[in-house]
Amino acid sequence: MSASDKKKLRKEQESVFITEKQRAEQKEAKKLKVYTIAFVSAMALVVLIAVASLIIRGVTQSGVFEKSTIAASVEDVQLNTVEFNYYYNDAINKMYNEAYSQYSTYFELYFDSLGLDVTKPLNEQVQDKETGATWADYFVDTALENAKSDLTMEKLAKEAGFTLSEDQQKELQSTLSSIETNAKLYGYSNAEQYLNIVYGYGSDMDSYSKYLERTELAHAFYENYYDELKYDDAAIRDYEKDKAADFNSYTYHSAYLSYTEFRENGTKNEETGETEYTDEQNEAAKKKLKEAAEALATATTLEELQAKAKEVPVNESSSISVNKETDLLHTSINATLSKWLAADERKEGDIAAIPNLSTDAKEGDLANGYYVVYFVSRNDNKTAMGNVRHLLVQFEGGTENEETGVKEYSEEEKKTAKDEAEKYFQEWKDGEATQDSFIEMVKKYSDDSSAADGGLFEDINPASNYVPEFLSWSIDPNRKEGDAEVIETEFGYHVMFYVGNSQLNYRDHMITQQMKTEAQAEWYEGALKDVSAAKLNLKHVPLDMSIANN
Repeated sequence: MSASDKKKLRKEQESVFITEKQRAEQKEAKKLKVYTIAFVSAMALVVLIAVASLIIRGVTQSGVFEKSTIAASVEDVQLNTVEFNYYYNDAINKMYNEAYSQYSTYFELYFDSLGLDVTKPLNEQVQDKETGATWADYFVDTALENAKSDLTMEKLAKEAGFTLSEDQQKELQSTLSSIETNAKLYGYSNAEQYLNIVYGYGSDMDSYSKYLERTELAHAFYENYYDELKYDDAAIRDYEKDKAADFNSYTYHSAYLSYTEFRENGTKNEETGETEYTDEQNEAAKKKLKEAAEALATATTLEELQAKAKEVPVNESSSISVNKETDLLHTSINATLSKWLAADERKEGDIAAIPNLSTDAKEGDLANGYYVVYFVSRNDNKTAMGNVRHLLVQFEGGTENEETGVKEYSEEEKKTAKDEAEKYFQEWKDGEATQDSFIEMVKKYSDDSSAADGGLFEDINPASNYVPEFLSWSIDPNRKEGDAEVIETEFGYHVMFYVGNSQLNYRDHMITQQMKTEAQAEWYEGALKDVSAAKLNLKHVPLDMSIANN
């Protein structure tokens, strides 16, 4: 080491020469400074993250991304994610509600049968195995089709100057008002917060109102097209020419025999537990089936047919029964049977054994089943349809049957309703006893929702979905204009008034309905045929949602 270096080193040593106590104090001070800087930096970072998080959350929940992202388009109309989400979520909700309405607590079994797990994300479940499309894809496509339909119908409605009726506008406003009610009912501070939960961020009353008004206008215009279609008698008769049998109804007795009821000596599969049969055994069973069916058809009366059916040599687990169908519409009958029933030469007492062959059956093939049929009658359905008015006095009180869940009423409760209905009826008879006075009475006293329209029900026919007593009274062939009476149904007592027969009989009503349905479908398909619709940016559409959490 050089002298200069030694000198330099000595100076440095002198400059840092301090006591051990000073050294410890300095060390602690330095350590505290480092910790302080680190703490302040960390706290600043936490605050920064918290502020950023609040900002991000605020931006996210504001729906700015959903409102600024175009999810789909229909022609020149662009739908942002908020607008598209209304269609997407409603497509899911509709499927869910229909399944729950039909299957109640077993609705999940229905979804299982479709291969859809309500607890798993929709975009992780395949809906179409051939294409690989997921359930999310399915609902997106459904939403797009619904949007395409609504926007097309809305455009046509506006071009035609079509608007919602006063009643339809009131119903629309009632639906919108219910949003506020539901929000409070489910504990949300306002309707917008509720809509955000149901439809996603960015949803608000303004955009939802426009969506709902569009769907209502589109539906009303679609239905109005059907209602406005009119056909004269010549058009009805011309349409009927090649379809006459479709509008007939038939009364008949029948028994169905299957070859499985004649199989014998099968072998039980130990793995599956099912009994299996050889091709030879199945063929032998089909031959026995044919013999048994043809033997049954030798009966000459219904009583003989019923007696023979009990003696058919089927296997132990089977039995043959003869069932009756009354006034069953031709189009509701199995095609194999309907052709025989509709033959012009058919008359009461005819009996036949009709093989149930597949469409690809070859000559000489044995049938898997036989219908043995006894013909009773044909109904051309040229009966009058009825128009009635009614005043309803509902039963009050009642006790729910724990086994059936049906509310039952005591004789005293029923008598109270009957006395009230008869009082109104007498009041009407003692007055002018006209249809106008009946309408006023209905508006004043009736418990039915039809009161505002004077209790009017039109075009009542055998297929109408009314309670039996109401239907029977309304379509009685001996009913005359002005007939009035008090009748009882499961809902209460009705004061009935027969307005008169409808302009069309039941047959022509069915023909006209079918003509209108076909014409409406053709018009609708034509209207949408060349309309372009496209999926665009679906980034903010909740494709990963599950039905259970929707």
